[in-house]
Formats: sequence, structure tokens, C-alpha cells
Amino acid sequence: MSALLDVRDLSRHYGALRAVDGVSFELAAGDVRALIGPNGAGKSTLFKMLMGETRPNSGEVYFGGARITGLRPARIVRRGIGRTFQITGTWASMSVAENVQTACLAHDGRTLSILPYARHLHRERAEALLDTVGLADQADRPAAVLAYGDLKRLELAIALAGEPRLLLMDEPTAGMAATERTDLMETVTRIARETGMTILFTEHDMDVVFAHAERVMVLDRGALIAEGTPEEVRADARVREVYLGVGLDPEALADA
Repeated sequence: MSALLDVRDLSRHYGALRAVDGVSFELAAGDVRALIGPNGAGKSTLFKMLMGETRPNSGEVYFGGARITGLRPARIVRRGIGRTFQITGTWASMSVAENVQTACLAHDGRTLSILPYARHLHRERAEALLDTVGLADQADRPAAVLAYGDLKRLELAIALAGEPRLLLMDEPTAGMAATERTDLMETVTRIARETGMTILFTEHDMDVVFAHAERVMVLDRGALIAEGTPEEVRADARVREVYLGVGLDPEALADA
């Protein structure tokens, strides 16, 4: 089976700084994969290149067999790649449902001229998405009053409104309590299983990574230094050195 996402020797340099240095990997449809690494490893820069927000100095990105290198973010989104962010970006003055309805309208390519009528459009679709992420009972509440964990779920629903085949999630559980982290990632992996959507997420919480990722990639100083199952990555000597220092028990990586 051909890869859904095919990243080939992707690099981004800022002078002498190699933010991303010759990164190559493939993702198949339905993969749930984590990208981990210390602060400054290049994870955010890599995501920005995949989304067209930053142009690579070299390398290529193919999605669904088509080259997307250099395309603008809006065109990449329309090809089927969505993204959530470490810091949530919702419309506080709108209701929860209206946030998702607006995302549905954007996916349809609707213009600002229909905004006076927007609250009547895509209501059923928005409610279905909110049910998927566990927010059906909060559809009419203002987004401004949501708890932080629920804002993360709302952001997920907004991303799903674009019907992505690949969803990039940047620190999806950052700032959440332990139970909220587990609940959110269980929701994400369930959606991936039910729809075949591919997930690539960055994360600093190793408990989240090892519990929910099928495979893990490790980025350090812009380069991929390891890739494998959670068990293989946890036991990898180079990963242990990057996170903990040489000679420490690999089991401790779960607490890093």
C-alpha cells in the first residue's frame, strides 16, 4: 500500500542552525504516530513545513501521491490535512456549535456574504461532530465559558469539520489534567480507528505517547534519531541519552 504522507529528505536551515535536517518518513492511512523530542528539536518547524506555513530549504512532501511542497496552507487543508495547536484557537464570542458551523462553512468555501445566515447552516453536522468529541450537551454554551479540556475537544471538532485524512496535533494534551489527557487521546484514537484517519501528534507527556501511539519517531537537533514501536523507542540507547543521560533505566523514560 502506498503511503498517505511521504516526507523525503526535508530540511529547513536558519543560517547555521539546522532546525530540520534531512527528515524522511512515511505514514499510511490509519496510522497513529507520535513525534517526540526535547524542546528545540524541530518538531514545530517540521509541522509548519507539512502545513505549508514554512518553506523547506530542500526536500519534498507528497500527500496522497501528489506533491504538496510549496503549496499555501489553505490549499493543503483542502487536500485533506488538518491541524490542532498547542494553544487553542476558538471564537470566544460564539457558541460551541457556531464555532464548528463556521469551520464547516470554511470547508465548503463559503464567503463572508452569508454570515448573517450562518447560524442556520450546518447545524446538524456541527451537532454530530460535537457528539463525536463528547460535547453534544454543550452545543449552545458560549465557547468563552468552557473548561480548558473542553476547549481542546472543541478545537478537535473544528479540525474534524474540514474532513481531514491526516490530522497533525501539536501538544494536544498540554495544560490538561491527567484524566483529561487520557479521555482526549482515547477519543482521538477511537476516531482514527472508526474513520481510518491518520494521526501525527507531538507530545511531551511520555505516558500519553506510550499509551496511545502505535509507533514513535524521535527528533533531536533537527534529525530523526529513532523510529519504532513504543517498546523499541523506550529501549533505544540514543533516545535514553537524549532524554535522560547515558546508562539510565529505559523504564524511567515513561516518566520523562
